[in-house]
Amino acid sequence: MRDRSLFGRTVTVYHGDADALAVTRTVLRGVFWQHGHRRTPAADGTTATAAMLLVVPETAARYGVDYTLEPGDRLCPGEGPELSWADWGTFVPGMDPRVAVVQYVLPFYRGQVLHHLEAGTWWTGSGTGAHSLTN
Repeated sequence: MRDRSLFGRTVTVYHGDADALAVTRTVLRGVFWQHGHRRTPAADGTTATAAMLLVVPETAARYGVDYTLEPGDRLCPGEGPELSWADWGTFVPGMDPRVAVVQYVLPFYRGQVLHHLEAGTWWTGSGTGAHSLTN
């Protein structure tokens, strides 16, 4: 039997729309969420880096129907706050350590059917990691 305890988290997805001056907020339940920070030594001191992985099974929410996700969207663990367009500029990792910014979105299929979606971010001072894959 498959262990479903990995998919017991709740995450809030935010999509900013500059044309409409609005922020769409969607709460996803039954997902996997991992978000962390680390410090790596650099020649000129310590460099902070961050990594985030979100996995949304299609059984939890249907991509493109129940939610959308694209690079630049922001995520917050749990049921995050309501945001207005005026709040969008300060709802960033530098101002709120709970916030993560999506850098890549990868849908995974089983045959011709969408199985799950993975989204994440990974950056370092040297520009390595998944961020490099999105360029």
